[in-house]
Amino acid sequence: MLLLLACTATSVSPGRPHDPSTDPSADREDQLPEVLPGQDTAGAVDPTDAVFDPTRIATVALEMSEADWAEIRDNPWAEAWHPATFRWGAEADPEQVVIGDIAVRAFGQGSEIAGKPSLKLSFDRLVPGQEFAGLDELKLDNSSQDVGYLNEYLATGIMRRFGVPAARTGWARVTVNGAAAGFFVVLESIDDRFVERWFGNDDGVLYGMNSGYYAQGLNPMTDGLFWFEPQTSVDSDGTDLVALSEIVAAGTDDQFAAALDLVNFGRESVARSAMGSMDAFSADGNNYYLYDDGGVWHILPWDFDVDLGGYYFSAALTVDPRAPWATSPWAINPITGAAYTDPVLTRSLALGLDPDALVDELLGAAMAWEVVDSEASAAAALIRDDVYADVLGYGPSFDQRRHDVRLFLHTRLSGLAGGEVAPCVAPPDAVPLAAMGPAGTVGWGELLVDRTYWAPGFNVAGEHSCTGAFAHAPSTVTLTIPDGVTRLVGKAGLQDWAQRCGDGATFAISQGETLWQSGTITNYQLAEAFDVAVSPGPLTLVTAPNADYACDTAAWADVWGMR
Repeated sequence: MLLLLACTATSVSPGRPHDPSTDPSADREDQLPEVLPGQDTAGAVDPTDAVFDPTRIATVALEMSEADWAEIRDNPWAEAWHPATFRWGAEADPEQVVIGDIAVRAFGQGSEIAGKPSLKLSFDRLVPGQEFAGLDELKLDNSSQDVGYLNEYLATGIMRRFGVPAARTGWARVTVNGAAAGFFVVLESIDDRFVERWFGNDDGVLYGMNSGYYAQGLNPMTDGLFWFEPQTSVDSDGTDLVALSEIVAAGTDDQFAAALDLVNFGRESVARSAMGSMDAFSADGNNYYLYDDGGVWHILPWDFDVDLGGYYFSAALTVDPRAPWATSPWAINPITGAAYTDPVLTRSLALGLDPDALVDELLGAAMAWEVVDSEASAAAALIRDDVYADVLGYGPSFDQRRHDVRLFLHTRLSGLAGGEVAPCVAPPDAVPLAAMGPAGTVGWGELLVDRTYWAPGFNVAGEHSCTGAFAHAPSTVTLTIPDGVTRLVGKAGLQDWAQRCGDGATFAISQGETLWQSGTITNYQLAEAFDVAVSPGPLTLVTAPNADYACDTAAWADVWGMR
């Protein structure tokens, strides 16, 4: 059902040699620890690492005039700077850091909301040279567009492991003048400090997009500063971007390969496509920075709210790494009205970029199921109580989203890999469901055995099962219990990502008489387990929607006949 696509950039001459220390084609154990380009791994501990620690929740306290805070909180769209004192760490912590005269303002586009704005903290705007733990700036994202508070952490980790420059993240409880302001995602700013860490210099111009001017990318332009804005002290008049767009459109192959780090562009594009992004450089020309490192341009991705099944779950499962713009609802330039396609990806494909090989590499290490699923589970356990306590009130939605993230990862990775990616172990002396010849009628479509609507396996309330029957309610499924089988074991529930199943469903097993009957099971409720004595011969599994016309997600999972 899903397009099986991937890429390798080795068939395209890169403008800048790829650093093998960040090459995920190495053994997985060697690859997973992050080694950043330009980082001295043998030197002193990087002081910024402690700021972006995904195993703990930081404490941030801001002190400013009540009038200034009211303006930021109630009118974030003004994005006006105000002075404040910054405290990092709990009051009783002997290592608490206190910095006065920092500048604070709201930031964002769709995420800018009154009451809990995202906050940008500048340590050197009012006091030149002032810093915090080696940082000039820090961002506190309100996560208003990601109810799971997980996307930035998971997606940027995948990117960095894949050798693509991406911001580090963490989480923090924030107070302003002693009152709780909320629970925030801590984001590393894409600035001069960031590019120096990655590229060993900050000598080139760093461009960010002008707010709202997406779907242009590196298509031909006549005024670079109409579309982009310099982000550091290295200034530019935008003519460099105009010249770059001309090379992308009409330069020779050698000029094209020399002007851009095609390894970087290819890996960024395919990784975001694998994560189902419809709001990225290759999808709709959005959410990225461009850095000129000595005449070679690199892409730095940003803002991963719509990755990993956020907002458009089913569509995200079908993003084609060869043409991600075909899936994006935003692939239209809001200024010119032109349909968006990524000319860098299009030309790289023509020069031999192989998406299939790169997706294989991505799934083998940087986006391996066991790695990302483990990260998601640990992070969700760490932050759950804080999300429930946050002013946005996303608690119940958070629980659903943490399960849906796992479903998306498993489904997308299984689809790209062409089979089950989670470990599956059969009980000893067990007869699988398929061997018992399930047949019958379901509410719609066909009876699907050992797979779901999207991919192999099942996810019910975040728990994964490898086998079973996806039986849309109402359904009646007949099994033939073979000789020697004395018990039927398994569980019944509703696959995550709620679809037309608002009133839940009930499940029953009968063989002449009712052997087991579930209660009403609703979305994101743990599956009910059964273990019933059976005899050889026909047996029925009955699924009934509870008041709904149909229940698209009903499933019998991990059903085995036991000898």
